[in-house]
Amino acid sequence: MKPSCIPIALVSLLAVSTAASAQSRLSVYGRMDLGVRYAPDNLAVSPARDWTVSSGSTARIGFRGEEVLTPDLSANFRFEHRFKADTGEVDGSPFWKQVATVGLTSKAYGTVFVGRMMSPQDYLGVSGRFEAFDGDTYAASVTRGAKAAAKWDNSVFYISPKIGGFTVHLAAAAGEGIRRRAEGFMLEYARGPLTVAMTHAVEQDPVAGAGAGNAVATTTLAGHYAFGAVIPMFTYGQSEDTGASDEGRERVLTVGARIPAGPGEIRLSVRRLRDDRLNGVDHALDTASDRVGLGYQYRLSKLTSLNLSLVNDRLETFNADGSSKSDRTGRGFELTLRQIF
Repeated sequence: MKPSCIPIALVSLLAVSTAASAQSRLSVYGRMDLGVRYAPDNLAVSPARDWTVSSGSTARIGFRGEEVLTPDLSANFRFEHRFKADTGEVDGSPFWKQVATVGLTSKAYGTVFVGRMMSPQDYLGVSGRFEAFDGDTYAASVTRGAKAAAKWDNSVFYISPKIGGFTVHLAAAAGEGIRRRAEGFMLEYARGPLTVAMTHAVEQDPVAGAGAGNAVATTTLAGHYAFGAVIPMFTYGQSEDTGASDEGRERVLTVGARIPAGPGEIRLSVRRLRDDRLNGVDHALDTASDRVGLGYQYRLSKLTSLNLSLVNDRLETFNADGSSKSDRTGRGFELTLRQIF
């Protein structure tokens, strides 16, 4: 499809939504989240700060539909586009970057999706529900799944019914001659105030120097517990066998909390990331990062909020022999207006 045809296609989808709803349930959803930021552009290069118009979270528009086939069985689809609201540009590739799936849901046997889908880690494993800032804003600890891929192309995803508080997710993605085949799972327990999720996946190693077919294994653990309205939470991700020689490792730990205060929430997040011979050979690609985020979400309504983020970031890079190459600390803040629909 030519780029000039894409907006026409989106308008056409909106135009037929009323007719489609006579046969099935169709919903359109999305988000805009823009404001100002004063922070380093790239701490690996310099701690110098600058003013920018920033996206607290990537803008998006999505379409979700469901058709009831029998009292037990329904068909569904979902596709979602991401874009840069400050410029209107497409946020990378592919066009339907977040998700593009079709599936069947049985109340008795669970759900099967096929298409481009979030990986087990990204979907519900160490997703924003376990991160104080929901995975959004400048203060969010966005790197939570170590070297796990966020999205899987050509995937098949199964979600079991919830039994005794437990839900099982199984996923696989075909390599189709381009990359290694991916396989993974997620086990979740959710009952009362406690939710815990564990994932494990083996997939194509994304580290520079790792050849096609080279595998990386990532395991994550995450959870939160509601002490009344206060919700502490954590995520931990560890990737093993990174790099060409499968000797590298990355570990990421985040802890945080959401605390009601006035008409909104105080949000606190701390992230610690450590690499060890990430390229499998030496320390040339290794980093050590510590980030502290403090913020406040002021709710103007159920759909609109102001989001303040204050950040203190430390980033150390290394030479091949493990000696320090650079060690910088940067501070910044961001204030955005977010509206969802």
